[in-house]
This record gives sequence, structure tokens and C-alpha cells, in this order.
Amino acid sequence: MAKRHSAARHKSKLVTVSNRLPVTLRRGPRGTERVRSTGGLVAAFEPLLEDRGGLWVGWPGTDLRDGETLSDPGDAYQIEPVQIPRADIKGYYHGFSNRALWPLFHTMPVRASFRTSEWEAYERVNGRFAETTAANLEPGDIVLVNDYQLMLTPARLRRLAPEATIGFFLHIPFPPYDVFRILPWARQLLRGMLACDLVGFHVSGYVRNFLDCVHRLLGDKVDVRRGIVQHGHRTVRAVALPLGIDYARYEDQARQAPSAGFPEDQRVILGVDRLDYTKGIPERLKAFGRLLELHPEHRQRTTLLQLAVPSRSEVAEYRSLKREIDELVGQINGRYASASWTPIRYLYRTVPPDRLAALYRGADVGLVTPLRDGMNLVAKEYVACQVGDPGVLVLSHMAGAAETMAEALLANPYDLDDTAMKLHTALTMLLPERHTRMEALRQREAEHDVHSWAHKLMQRLTAAAKQNRKAEGS
Repeated sequence: MAKRHSAARHKSKLVTVSNRLPVTLRRGPRGTERVRSTGGLVAAFEPLLEDRGGLWVGWPGTDLRDGETLSDPGDAYQIEPVQIPRADIKGYYHGFSNRALWPLFHTMPVRASFRTSEWEAYERVNGRFAETTAANLEPGDIVLVNDYQLMLTPARLRRLAPEATIGFFLHIPFPPYDVFRILPWARQLLRGMLACDLVGFHVSGYVRNFLDCVHRLLGDKVDVRRGIVQHGHRTVRAVALPLGIDYARYEDQARQAPSAGFPEDQRVILGVDRLDYTKGIPERLKAFGRLLELHPEHRQRTTLLQLAVPSRSEVAEYRSLKREIDELVGQINGRYASASWTPIRYLYRTVPPDRLAALYRGADVGLVTPLRDGMNLVAKEYVACQVGDPGVLVLSHMAGAAETMAEALLANPYDLDDTAMKLHTALTMLLPERHTRMEALRQREAEHDVHSWAHKLMQRLTAAAKQNRKAEGS
């Protein structure tokens, strides 16, 4: 982290609250070291925290031992760990967050389970986040709570710090009313979010779903056009702000990355996903098999390279998903492979950033087909890395990114023939059209990058809080 250099220019600090922190501890033979985390949140908020000074509150993912700390005296901002009792971790994180909220919010209610004990652990842990945050607040501080693991935290924090400026941003989809109302504690979650001055979502469809649920479940007065909820004496603004990526960093990595090493006589379709049932990897493999069946001219000439980053391997459902993917890869390769060509290359591992940038740059098609996704930054990373002969992005219309990435070829991941057709179109698209589509995507993502997103969010939040204070004082 950079040295503190300009925090004095700001009267208030930013307090970012998220389930995990921007650093983790790695214990090894050489002792304990801090390792910087990656991801959209770190890229979004670290520059703001370094600029104005602030605090990041989150769970370190492990119990800290005596003498261990996540902060360093030279840091531009401080880190405050939330200690969660071991008895609550399973219920809060693996339980309610990922067995109830994750599948339900991704519109897969049949995968969701609702256990009172896990809800109670979720309540307790959200209370701990609120207490830790409140204990570190100073007058004028701006608090931004992030994501589905902490939907009760704003209401708990509001009781402890009534005058605080509080925002909440949901980084996954917000489901429609008929799905959300399945949750036994739906009203409590809405009230948790409505303790904020501003609630943010990635796309306008999620805002509409949220406002509809607030109106129908709580009876609050809602102005859909303006994105306003009158919740008690508080006016809450709901906004759509699509998250971007650190575009310049990905573009630079792509320009500097070594060759991807793809054979010159092969077209490469690239899929990059965390191993999760929402990502639609089995459906994608089947669609590629359908492409080879319908368009035999792509046999021997086209390879699907699928990277799957290990995730939640301790959960039986995820182990079952991996077995399904392994079997599908074997079936398709067994049917179509020859002595000189393997249709699918499947890698179950994490890939270093420079290698990933090279793969993005070299792939003829970026295949991003989740069954449901809040945004999907892989689509944007692929676009940023198209610094040479442009490829084509095939994108699920079920991803939040589809709302702003109109130049991609949009596919229905549940319709194998549709996805196969879009793949054929991408593989046969001529250079002028590829260039026109990709250039429009690149310009938009460069302009609306993660830094632009963070500054817009802060501006909207401070304006909403100012209006609330003005209304309360009148």
C-alpha cells in the first residue's frame, strides 16, 4: 500500500465494510506475511482510501494470533478486522450467505435452503460488523457497506451511529418479487438496507426489483422513476451504477504479456470462471459440443479452452459440479477428438495475471455465458485485453454486463442451439465487423472504469446524505 499523502485534504474518511479484507495473512516457514487480495472491490476502493485516508473493516478469514496485525504504520489507510466466533462462521458464511442468499438472489430458489440457526448466526455476525464499524467512526465519516453477506449491517449501524452517512452496494443480482418473497426473513433484509442514505446496484433491472419488493412487502411509498423510497423519516435513493474494471491495468498487462502459445492453425474460444453453478459451465460445454455437431467445419480447427478457478471445494454441491464438468469434457473429447486435435482443454486451477492477460489477448472468442450474474467482470477483462487483432465477445444476456455491452453477441445460456449459433457467427465474423464491435466496447469500458464507478458512487452517496440531513433539520 502507498504512503499516506493527501488525506489531510479531506475532512472525513471513507470506511469500507466488506466480508473480506484487501489483505490476508499467509503463515509459512518464514513466519507471517501480508498478501494483497485482488478483485473489483480492492481496485475500486483502495485508490480512494489512499487518497483521503480511511478504514477497511472486514473478516480476516482466520483467527489472529497474539501480535499479528493486518495494518502497518506506513499504510495509507488502516485495516480493522472483525473477529467472528468459530461457531458462527459456518452458519453465517457457508450457511445463510451461500446456501440461502446466493442461490435465491441468482434466481435459483430450488438450490436454496433456509435454516433458522443459520439466520441467527447471520444476525449475530452482522451485529459484530456494525459494532466494529461504529467503534471506529468519527463525525463526518462516510461508510459504504458491501454485498449480500452484510445486508443487516446498515440498520444495526444506524442505531449505533444515527448521524452517519451510510451507503450499501449489492454486487450480485437483486431478484424479482416472486423469488425474493420466498425468503422467510425478506422484510428484515429490506429494512437492513433501507437504513442507508443510498442503495446501489449494478443495473437498472435490479433497482426495479428492489423497489417493487419494498413497495409490496413493506408498503413504503416508492417513486420508481426517480428511484426514491420514503422509509419512515428517511428518504432512501436507489441507483444503478455498473461496476467497471481497472481498464488501464488490464490493457497494459495484455500489451506486455508473453505469447499465449496458441497453435497458428487453431481458433481458440476462451472461458474463464470461478467454479460455481451460476456460471453455466456445463451448459457452455454442451453448447460447444452442439457447435461441433451442427458445424463440422469447425472440427480440427477450433478449441475451447475452459479455465475453472477452484471454489468452495469443501461443499459437496461444488464437488458434484466438478465431477459433472469432468465427465462432460471426457464425453465431448471422446466423441470428436483425433490424434492431432483435442476439442476441449480444461484447466482446473488459478492462472497468474500475466498468463491470463495473454490468454485473453490471444483468444478469438471470449465466451462468457453465466446462467445469472450480477455483472461479470471477465467480459470486461477480455475486452480490455483485445489490443491486437480483435476477437468477439459472446455474452449471456443473463449477466448484468449485457445491459451495457450491446456490441457483444448476446446468447441465451439455456438454449444450446442459440449459443452454438452465436459461436459460429463469432468464428466466421469478418475483420471490419469485429473491429467495429470491439472498438465500441473498448471505448465504453475505458471511460467507465472502476475508478469512475467509485467516484460516482461516492458523489451520489454524499449528495443523498446531505439531502437527508437537510430534510431532518427543516
